[in-house]
Amino acid sequence: MINAPIQSASPAPAGGITELVLTHNAPEQTQLLLPMVAHLSRTPSDRWLTWISPGPVDRRLLERYGVDIRGIRLIHAPETDDNRWILWEALAKGNSHTVIASPGALSDRELKQLEAAALQGQCQALLLRVR
Repeated sequence: MINAPIQSASPAPAGGITELVLTHNAPEQTQLLLPMVAHLSRTPSDRWLTWISPGPVDRRLLERYGVDIRGIRLIHAPETDDNRWILWEALAKGNSHTVIASPGALSDRELKQLEAAALQGQCQALLLRVR
């Protein structure tokens, strides 16, 4: 009996959006988020892990959680409507494997635009929401 080669389904396009909903001002959020950031910073890639943050991020805290500082690009952008443009650009450019951001409330149209940018740049987005 001859076994035919197994045909795999075509791979899904690289790029997409994941939303993570966090509880407002809960200290355990850091313990949840930073290990994920550390893992993503060590992803073998020639592209960045980009974190667009409304406030400064303490590099020593990142290092304590095992974040590879050489693989992360931190963008400090106070919350404005420009943040969505910065996020869109970071996703679409293709120089990041993952972009983390807190864009606030998004309309369906804005979310679709970000999804399109992620597909264009073959990038994953991790959108942090606070409730």
